[in-house]
Amino acid sequence: MAPLALHRPSAALYQIHHYPTALIETRSLGPVGQLTLRPVLPQDDVLLAKLVSGLSPEARRNRFHGRPALPFAQLQGMCRVDPERQLALVITAQVDGSECLIADARYGVDDDRQGAEFALMVSERWQRHGLGRWAIGALQRAATRAGLLWLHGEVLKANAPMVALMQRCGFALSADADDEHLLHAERRLGQFVAESPPAPRGVVSWLRQVLPAARRRSGLAR
Repeated sequence: MAPLALHRPSAALYQIHHYPTALIETRSLGPVGQLTLRPVLPQDDVLLAKLVSGLSPEARRNRFHGRPALPFAQLQGMCRVDPERQLALVITAQVDGSECLIADARYGVDDDRQGAEFALMVSERWQRHGLGRWAIGALQRAATRAGLLWLHGEVLKANAPMVALMQRCGFALSADADDEHLLHAERRLGQFVAESPPAPRGVVSWLRQVLPAARRRSGLAR
């Protein structure tokens, strides 16, 4: 994979009218410390680029179904979602004193607004710690609160860890009608979901600092 250019070219202004702090969750992972699951921010584009560029060819194939690379402009777009039609959550950790993005989970709402297609990416260094199940569970809770009835996605048959994760998370798997290499994963969402605990004060304080900074750098709306 060619190195990604980690700069922010000028782009049309992106506006955050409301940051959904209710979706923030935290967990402690032993000696690693606290992990934070939160909605994506525009300035996560460089962190997301580092996550993607650090994936092995096999992991990139599993996530992007064969695409060898993503242009940085597309990664920027992945961090500037339409809140009416999309949700993107990231999991971050502090590594050597700096924030590191270690997982990305997202969905896009179907045209009929009944369901949404999801996607998941976890750094290989951070797999087997329950991050995938945590992220998928957070997507399900958010989709249920948004009034959606289904989550669905495509999984490569050869991606055994993802297939196993889908089974653990209660998704039904079926052969894709058009591609023998794909499985269709689908889960009907429940009417009621457990509420997430409120975001710790430290996370809320961090958001109060980072959101105004993002507006200053990118011209974001208040």
